[in-house]
Order: sequence, then C-alpha cells, then structure tokens
Amino acid sequence: MFRKYFYKVSFLLLIIINSAFAEVAYKEILDNPTDLELNLNFAKQQEKAGNIKLTISTLERLSMLYPSNSEIKLYLLSIVIKMDSPAKLTMLVQSIISDPNTNADTKKLISELLDSEGKLAEPSKWFAYLDLSYSQTENSNYDSVPVSKKRLVTDNLQPFATDKTIEYDKNYKRSSALTFGKNIDDTSSVFFNLGLDLNTLNKKEIGESDLINGSISYFKIIGDHYITPYVYYNRANYRRAADANMKGLGLNNTYILGEKNNINYTIGYSNTEYHTTLDFTDKHLENNDIYSFGLKLNHNISNKNKFGIKLLHNIASAKNNHYSNDTSGVELSYAHALTFGTINLSSRLTEKKYREKNNAVSTIIDRKDEGIVNRISLKGQLSQILPKNKIINAKQDFFYDINFSDSHIHSNIHTNKVKKQTLMLGLTKRINFNGLFNK
Repeated sequence: MFRKYFYKVSFLLLIIINSAFAEVAYKEILDNPTDLELNLNFAKQQEKAGNIKLTISTLERLSMLYPSNSEIKLYLLSIVIKMDSPAKLTMLVQSIISDPNTNADTKKLISELLDSEGKLAEPSKWFAYLDLSYSQTENSNYDSVPVSKKRLVTDNLQPFATDKTIEYDKNYKRSSALTFGKNIDDTSSVFFNLGLDLNTLNKKEIGESDLINGSISYFKIIGDHYITPYVYYNRANYRRAADANMKGLGLNNTYILGEKNNINYTIGYSNTEYHTTLDFTDKHLENNDIYSFGLKLNHNISNKNKFGIKLLHNIASAKNNHYSNDTSGVELSYAHALTFGTINLSSRLTEKKYREKNNAVSTIIDRKDEGIVNRISLKGQLSQILPKNKIINAKQDFFYDINFSDSHIHSNIHTNKVKKQTLMLGLTKRINFNGLFNK
C-alpha cells in the first residue's frame, strides 16, 4: 500500500527537488543551521547513506524554519513513506494539511492520501475527468502566402492568386476531452481518451472542421524507466476540403539519470488517408505514412529551471513521391516555474528534403526547405493569476494557456519562402469524476 504513495510523491519530487548533491560535514550544519541549500544537501547525503533518523530530524527542523516551503514538506513525506510506518505517516499527513502555511496545491495532493475519517485511504483504482476547452488563435498568414507573392509553375514565375487566399485570420476552437483509466498496480496504469474538436474561422470557410479523436495509452514504471506505448485514431470532417482519417501508434520512454537529468525518446508511426470525391479526385495522391523519431536530454538546473535539447527525424512516404520527404532537426528548450505559471521557450531548426521533383512546380530544382520556429508559452492554473477569486480557487480546476510562435521557411525554390506568426489564448475547465469511484 505504501509503495503507491511512494511512487506518487517521489515522481513529483523528481520535478520539484533538484538540489545539487555535495558532501556536507556535520560541523557545517552546526555552523549554518538556517542555510536552506546546505541543509537540504546534508539531508540528501544522509538519506543516501541510510541514516533516515538524521534525515528526518534535519527536514523537520527545516520545516519549522521555512514553514511555507512545500518542497521540504513533500521531501519529508517521501522519507516517512519509505519507513512504512502507518502511525507516523498519518500524523505527518494530518499536520501538513492543518498547517496554514501549506499552499493549496500541496494540500490537494496530500488530501488524496486520506479517507473521510482522516486516515490513510486506499487509492481508487479507477479515475476519470472531462476537459472543456476554448481557444482563439490569430494567424498572420493562414494560407501560407509566400513573401514574394509569386508562385512557380513549370519553371515560370506567376503572380500568386492573393484574391483567393487569406493571410490574417482567426481560428476558434471548442474542445471536449474525456479521459478515464485504471491504476492496475503500484507501477502501471491504462488511459483511455475520447475527444471532439470544433474549429471555425473568422474569414475563411475552407478549412473549418469537426475532429473526432480517440486514444489508448499504457503507463509502466520499470526501474528508472517511465514507459508509455499508445495508439490513436483521428477523423477530420472538413468544410469544402477533402476529409481525412489518421491512425497511428508509438512509444514514449523517459529514463531518469540521477536527480538532475533524464533522457526521453519517442518512436511513432502514423498513416493519413484522404477521402476521394468528385471535388477532390486527386487528393488520394497525398496519402502518406510518417515515421517519427525523437531523442531529448532534459537537465534540471534547479527546482524551477529546466533545459532541454532534442534531436528529431521524420520520414514521410506519400503515394505520389513528390510529396515524400525526409526531415531532420534540433530543438532547444527552456522552462522556468513562476508564481503565476510556467514559462516555456523553444527554438526548432529543421531541414526538409523532398525525394522527387514536382514537375508542376519545377522540372529543374530538387526542393529543399529550411525552417526555424521560435515559441514562447505560459501555462498554469487560473488561480495562480487570480488568487483571491473564491470560485476559481475552490477546486483549482481552471487552466490557462498562452502560446506565441514565429516561423520562417527558407527554400531553394524562392517562391516557397514563407513567414508566419500565431498567437493562441486558451482556457480549460476540468470536471473531475474521481469522487464517483471513491464511494
């Protein structure tokens, strides 16, 4: 039973506690009893050496010195869980919840460990929640109009038909996603997801769509590996455009390398098939299979800062080979936790090489595109921005998402040079059904 709590709290600690390990002498602690970093390093050192009592006493003293520091409370909780002592664990959990210095997020996490009588509760095996989302995206170049306002047709330059295209437009998206699943044992879970997206545009009708999607994923902890295989299916119903079905599968694994580093790798396959109709007789030529690979190293600089570098490679094979291409790239990312959310910065560089000339465009040039996409996003709970709003803070189940991207595509076919900027504002309300399984 206690292993379940250990995995839950320990996984959180991998994110929020990343103090650098160093050999700390006990004399240094006596000389600097209020030094937070020094004392945390000492606690980690004693934990590794198996001196649990000294670890607990150090953390208890720090908890009194820094009553608002939730990381210390959670660290202390994870140590007590390892001791497999029901009485001490129950007493500690109750004291943390009753402490007015404990923030709402920590109380919510720890409350899940208690039953109606205030004792440690057996976690429910089943869980479910519904996310209702609304977002608005402003796009500076919806139809990807080239910078030159020209196009290449069989090696001849022609004006781009700008009267039939839209550059600036707004996209409105309403989404619902139901997630439910089961905790199979201490280290594994299965997830099911069903979703519906409704997309409308401000100016343009072509491209508006309804999207039905579903997926099944499995989560398993094996040693330091956090493995997730998955399968999914999407069906898009477009307005005045060819409908499409997409199905795929993949594997995601995160391998923990000590306290500060982890490696994540992904392998995926997807198949897209377009529906051929009287209006879209040739669309099936774009049917494709995509094989994707990714390898990312994450380094936790501190408990609030994370840096990542990712290598990626995609192989797209289409029915008509001039749509087939190979894409390689690298992405740098940085995340920083703020009091009102988490800010993420990323920059991705890619090179896409097409395998065959598109004679309708050029009979001479083998197309090659180079792209750069810079993103900045801010995500978090709405209660972090509006902490005094009682309705929003009651269950802390409102989330916000702000995302800005700037992309540039450079091509050896200069009429394919495209610039685009997007700004997305999103809000999500989560309805939790876990209480139904705990009755």
